[in-house]
Amino acid sequence: MLDITALKQAVDAKTIPAIKTDRQISQVRYSPCGKYLLAAGHDALVHRWELVGEEPRLLKPAMGHQGWVQSLVCRATADVMLSADSWGQLRCGSFQGDEPGVHWAVPSAHDGWITGLALRPDGEIAVTVGIDRAVRGWSVANGEKQFEWMPHRSEVFSVAFATDGKSIFSGDLDGRVIQSELSDGTMIREFDASALHVVNRLQDVGGARLLATSKSGTEFLVAGTKPKNGGNVQGVPTVLVFRIADGTLLKSIELGKEGDVYVTDLVETGDQQWLATVSGNPGTGKLVVFQVADEKPVYEATKFPNCHSLSLHPDGRRLAVSATNSGSNGNGRAVDQEGKYAGNYSPIHLLVVGEMR
Repeated sequence: MLDITALKQAVDAKTIPAIKTDRQISQVRYSPCGKYLLAAGHDALVHRWELVGEEPRLLKPAMGHQGWVQSLVCRATADVMLSADSWGQLRCGSFQGDEPGVHWAVPSAHDGWITGLALRPDGEIAVTVGIDRAVRGWSVANGEKQFEWMPHRSEVFSVAFATDGKSIFSGDLDGRVIQSELSDGTMIREFDASALHVVNRLQDVGGARLLATSKSGTEFLVAGTKPKNGGNVQGVPTVLVFRIADGTLLKSIELGKEGDVYVTDLVETGDQQWLATVSGNPGTGKLVVFQVADEKPVYEATKFPNCHSLSLHPDGRRLAVSATNSGSNGNGRAVDQEGKYAGNYSPIHLLVVGEMR
């Protein structure tokens, strides 16, 4: 489990080390070997840093995407990284070394935005989902398509494997989550996460934005927002906890207020303890620690505005949180001294949350 006292000390420090990026970041991930930090960028790049010495060393980014890089995952037992973008491309390459190699690419893995990417625990099969409502499986070895299912009636936002790798969960805009057999796509059961969806003035809002299975394999988390309205979306960031065996909703955990809106990332730290990031109105955002057994979070840090992703280092002692620059504004009124529009970017905050091993 994460040491809450150490986390508080790290957050309360006068100076928190951070990597300043030039663009916004969708996801940040430590490599399984712990030697690299990777970031999926809105600039069609996968940014890389080698974790050596006192300062992370910037490496050449992985190129080849044409839209926002939305998701990335790494294989635990090899130098293999998969990344997916908003133009429907899926790529596989290496994350190590000064020159990232390319293994294969599928330019049109989906018709439009790939919204979710998951890797089977053995690293052999990757599954993608997208706004085209498809669930597709791919061979990590060569990029060949293994299967294609269309079990959803609306855009599919999220995907996760069961801990045994024999089934997958996929969640859509309506808050419908389906568990399917990996062997043939047969539906095992549905989970009702419709509390995370509303239709407001003809606009569908919310959905099953994030899925995660517990390390124990007995519980399943669906995260997003309990939306109040569309437009400038307002809603309470919420995590629904289900029992996998029968689909029973065990608990609904709120991680903020209406202006905090969406849960943007989730990671289990151990013994039913979870870390989450939350992002809503401009300038808001939180890093949250919660226990599945509790009604409220055990710790909240509001120091990082509009947090979009987090990653816990394999050593369990380091934490990376990608947020948004202070003073961010999306309406064009924020300009620099020359009168030019100042685009937002995503600083990556590096926290030491325990004694380094």
